[in-house]
Amino acid sequence: MSSIVVETDTDPKAQVSGERVAEQNASAVPSDVVDWLAAETHCSEYAARQAVEYVAAQRAAVDVVPTQTRVVFERFFDESGGMQLVVHAPFGGRINRAWGLAMRKRFCRSFDFELQATADDEGFILSLGPQHSFPIESLFPMLRTDNVRNLLEQALLAVPLFQMRWRWNVTRALQVDRRRNGKKVAPALQRFRSEDLLTAVFPKLTGCQEEHTGDHVIPDHPLVRQTVEDCMTEALDLEGLLEILDRVQRGEITFVARDTREPSPFAYELLNANPYAFLDGGEIQERRARAVATRRSISIESVQDLGHLDPDAIVQVVREAQPLVRNADELHDVLLSRLWLSIDDDDSDSAAHMKYAAKPCDSFDTFEWRDHYAALEADGRAATVMLLDGRRGWVAAECLPAVNVMFPEGICIPSLSVPDGVRTDWTTIEARVTAVRGFMEVAGPVTPADVARQTGMTVEQADAALEALEGEGVVLRGRFTAESRRSNVEGRAERTDSADIDSPLSTPPPQPSTLNPQPATEWCHRRLLARIHRLTVAGLRREIEPVDVATFMRFLSRHQGVHPDSRKQGANGLFETIGQLQGLDLSAVAWERDVLRSRVEGYREAWLDELCLTGEVGWGRLYPPARDADKSRPMTSITRVAPVSLFLREDLSWLRETAVATDIDSLSSPAREVLDLLRQRGAVFATDLLSETRMLPSQVDEALGELVARGFVTSDGFAGLRKIARAGNDEDDNSKSSRGSRTVTRRRSATGVGRWSVWREDEAELSRTGNEDRERRREVVEEWAWQLLRRWGVIFRDLLHKEPGAPRWWELTQVYRRLEARGEIRGGRFIEGVAGEQFGTSDTVRELRRLRNEGTGDENKSDELLSLSAVDPLNLVGIISRHPRVPSRPSNRVVLINGQPVAQIVAGELTYIDGCRPEWQEWIAAQCEGVQVDKLADASEGEIEDRHARRFERRRSRTEPSPPSGIPRPTIS
Repeated sequence: MSSIVVETDTDPKAQVSGERVAEQNASAVPSDVVDWLAAETHCSEYAARQAVEYVAAQRAAVDVVPTQTRVVFERFFDESGGMQLVVHAPFGGRINRAWGLAMRKRFCRSFDFELQATADDEGFILSLGPQHSFPIESLFPMLRTDNVRNLLEQALLAVPLFQMRWRWNVTRALQVDRRRNGKKVAPALQRFRSEDLLTAVFPKLTGCQEEHTGDHVIPDHPLVRQTVEDCMTEALDLEGLLEILDRVQRGEITFVARDTREPSPFAYELLNANPYAFLDGGEIQERRARAVATRRSISIESVQDLGHLDPDAIVQVVREAQPLVRNADELHDVLLSRLWLSIDDDDSDSAAHMKYAAKPCDSFDTFEWRDHYAALEADGRAATVMLLDGRRGWVAAECLPAVNVMFPEGICIPSLSVPDGVRTDWTTIEARVTAVRGFMEVAGPVTPADVARQTGMTVEQADAALEALEGEGVVLRGRFTAESRRSNVEGRAERTDSADIDSPLSTPPPQPSTLNPQPATEWCHRRLLARIHRLTVAGLRREIEPVDVATFMRFLSRHQGVHPDSRKQGANGLFETIGQLQGLDLSAVAWERDVLRSRVEGYREAWLDELCLTGEVGWGRLYPPARDADKSRPMTSITRVAPVSLFLREDLSWLRETAVATDIDSLSSPAREVLDLLRQRGAVFATDLLSETRMLPSQVDEALGELVARGFVTSDGFAGLRKIARAGNDEDDNSKSSRGSRTVTRRRSATGVGRWSVWREDEAELSRTGNEDRERRREVVEEWAWQLLRRWGVIFRDLLHKEPGAPRWWELTQVYRRLEARGEIRGGRFIEGVAGEQFGTSDTVRELRRLRNEGTGDENKSDELLSLSAVDPLNLVGIISRHPRVPSRPSNRVVLINGQPVAQIVAGELTYIDGCRPEWQEWIAAQCEGVQVDKLADASEGEIEDRHARRFERRRSRTEPSPPSGIPRPTIS
């Protein structure tokens, strides 16, 4: 997505539109910006919101949005140790290509190094090497109206653009034939003849470039002049670039510098540009910009303040950079690199300024270092040099000539003799640069004043040495610490208040050669800064601390729609719920009574029947238990507690791949007869089954129930399973039933419900289908990996206890690691107290963080109570918590408060778990007795849960006697 700033600057309407965009981005709230953009561009609200969020992410990243009056220069490290310079200039592709070529040529003349460059409609990018080190502000005056034409002419001659335009012109001028003697001339021959003609009129360009120095003098030939003019005016827009540079000099366009730890959102398009955007002749495989790691997705929160460096990363890098001194020889090596090592330990002001830098003074106070120095001094290998102002420092004998040049007035105590073969022809500048280089190799971000204190120089001398190192590409200047950035922001605010707010150049860019930089300017060794950037980015991956199990349970209640505020609505919500829970085998009676009713507001059985009859949802038993035909009797019929699955029919292909294999050997004779008939006839109504098999209705019910329980058959509607379960449950083997009762039984049987069909084959065919193709297996595992993420948000090994059909964990981890490498999911530790690897989506991570902060932010927040059936997938008691497991039976229940299990009902007995407060016990006991008591704040959730809490006790009839526990069952309303 490109910037919403209008590209051209010649149309007055475009200028007004660009100014309005800048004003809206600066002052309006996001909702107003979305409404304004939708009305301005006549796009949909969704597209407008997407564009506004994209621009808002850029502003959050670098605190500024590039416009046609504000150009942003952004610089960041790449994986190779080099840097990428991105110029965000929304002036269109022709102007940006001209700007990029001229800037590339200017770099070539300054650094004698050809840079890779890319340009598009939104800006251009230059790939810098590790040897390039300079303040971004020094780039601002590199191009001017008086030098850009010559630079662009010279840059054009060395890129493929000139060659292509030359071939066009010589063929249009009929100097090279396209057709000869009625035949088409081969393109290769046309190219060769064009090059020969260019050699004839411009030999210096096609000759050996090693024999030529200086600029190419363009010959006064009409074809050459025409080609240069075409490049300047057609392929590029020199006049537009000159106008922009003139506006810069007049103060109408502002240049803004930003150093970031990673590319901003607007830079992604340039980093991944296609080959036609390249300004040089390099191949796409050789592009340094392609080595830059980018995010798979962008949010305003994730790219907040890209210029900020983690203080802990700075401290860690500085600590790791400190030399290890264990004996006198290692101390001698440190002295050789530092020349003069300050040992003043009474400079409190120095310690205050060295928060992030190396702290040699603190370390030098140790007796171990002083003992090592005493050994060197006794051997005549080191001494102490005292300056006139009283500052002292250790010096190695080999460095004494350089120190004498740096401090001619210094006094050496004791006197040292310089070893033979040591360099003695030091200059003052060389000695200072060497001393500052040695200090910067172990220091983090420091100011020139800090460097001066540690090297014995003045601030001006230290700053001059730093600039010399900057020219060598050793150090970089910027604002790296929080104090420096805060000082810079305050300075900008003061200058803004005192200057004309309408003047874009009210804050002139600092000059790179100044000897008195702003107080907020800091310096850092390039190697250390690159390491700080890497650690900062790595720290972002560990930014979320693991949440406790209770917070995870609160997340799951919202993620799966059990929480009252997150329940789904209508048939569409039911479809989404089934899609989230598919692949689980739950008790037949629990699906509608406990699971779906607790997740879909106002659940109706007709919604599930509708989804089944339209072919969107199916049901069947995916994982029947393995049976030995020789040791077990056939199952007579299905029961209410028999597990079955609900699934989306479009996903049945991969769900069936991991289903448990079944065979017909363990079936009873009636069930086998019905199965054979269904295989021959396909989908058959129950009445047809009665006539074809000549069985009694009860026998057909039992045969179908057995086939359902064994995972062979399904029906068009869920009412088939509902009727079978109810008929099997209510059949009390009444031998006294009359014809009228048989009529009632006949109506309640499955003979009036939909068509029955076989939905999977026997064990041999299933085994052959699932194991032959390894590629298919990988696809199935990946589908399961995403399904588990949709169900749980965060997936780890322990959750597979609730997933009998999921692939093995080692197969899933291979998929999750691959998805993490692609940036589609995140890996880490998100749940505290859970062992092993954990994987989750970015949305889940953000929601976990929000719930954790929400749980600790408001002490007066009402408690969240949740009553679950023990067969509910959210019954993770004993799996991820340190409590005894509650058997997964429809008659059992678990009570959670704030994600913590506080009570359980097993076999009708209510048991409180340790940590259940007295007021909670009173509330739970009241619910079990059927009394509506509001003991918690915001009892609306308790009232809703109360209705489901009483439903779980329903079994055979409403007049069933009380259980042995003595707690009366509530009546069913």
